[in-house]
Amino acid sequence: MLPLSVDSITALISQYEYIAIFVLMLLESIILPIPSEIILPFTGFLIALNKINPYLGAADAVAASVLGSIIGYYLGLFLGVDVFLNYSRKAGLKDTTYYSGIAWIKRYGVYFAFFSKLLPAIRSIASIICGAFKMDFKRFIIYSTLGIAIWSGALIYIGYSLTSRWMSAGYDIASITPYIVIIAIAVLLYFLRKPIMNLFRRPGR
Repeated sequence: MLPLSVDSITALISQYEYIAIFVLMLLESIILPIPSEIILPFTGFLIALNKINPYLGAADAVAASVLGSIIGYYLGLFLGVDVFLNYSRKAGLKDTTYYSGIAWIKRYGVYFAFFSKLLPAIRSIASIICGAFKMDFKRFIIYSTLGIAIWSGALIYIGYSLTSRWMSAGYDIASITPYIVIIAIAVLLYFLRKPIMNLFRRPGR
C-alpha cells in the first residue's frame, strides 16, 4: 500500500515544487513505495505548463535519486552483510557463496547497477544490494547515475509530451512493470550466464 496517494503526491509537487520533487524522489530511492512513475510524469506536465524549469526539475529529480542511492548503498554496506549471511545460512548456502558474490559484483556489478535503475520494481533496492556485496563505490555511482538520468529524463519527457494525459502514461508504465522486469532480468541473465554459473559451481568441478 502506498504511503501517499496520487492526489497527495501531485498536491505536494504543485505546492512545494522543487522541494517536493527532491524529497519524494529521495524517499523513493530508499526503498519506500512512492512511485516515480507518478512523480516524474507529473513533473513533466508542470514543465509543459511553464510552472517548473525543465533543467532544474530534471536535475532536482536526478540529484535526489543519486543521494537516495548513496544512502541505500551505505545501508547495505553496514547493515546488509549480516542480514544476508543470516538468511543465506538458513537457506543452506555456505559463506563462500557470499564471498563469491562479492567477487562477482565487483567484476560484473556495473551491469546490475545500471539496468536496475531502469526497472521500477527493483530500482529502490538495487543500491542496498550493491552495498551489501561491496561493489566499488565510484563505479556504482557512475553507472547508477547514468541509469537514473535515463529513467528520469524519459518519464519527465513522457509527461511533458502528453501534458494532460500524463497520469494515464504513469499508470500504463506501472501496469507493464512486471513484464519489463521479467524481460530485463532474462536479458541480463543471458549476457551474464557464464559468470553466474561460475559463481555457484562447486570447487573441483
